[in-house]
Amino acid sequence: MLQKANDICSRITMRVLNTEFYLRVERDNKEEYLSNGRVFLQVVYFAPCTKTKEFKEWHGRKWYLSEHMTEDEVVKTAWCALEAAVKHETMEGFKVDGIILFNPHINFEALLRVSHEEVKRELQNQEP
Repeated sequence: MLQKANDICSRITMRVLNTEFYLRVERDNKEEYLSNGRVFLQVVYFAPCTKTKEFKEWHGRKWYLSEHMTEDEVVKTAWCALEAAVKHETMEGFKVDGIILFNPHINFEALLRVSHEEVKRELQNQEP
């Protein structure tokens, strides 16, 4: 499966604006998985850090591939991996008063604590 996934992903190129994205295709590197670990693909790219502005290598989340995946599923999983990485960068790039408004690194528990603070429009008296 690893070689097949690598062969398929080697046909894919990914570029958004001026950023090249690459696919890493490997097996889990945990000791118990070294010879027969789960195959995953992961988007890798170079971009500036939103805090330090230092150019760094970034890795998106791991997208695990089933041993039974078709070529079509591998290609479409690669698309989902790119889409998630670009969305992550877009969220980090959207700032209000210099602060990342939709910070993808905020813990979900912190979001739950403020989820009740919805913006609601006042109903206006409307005459028929």
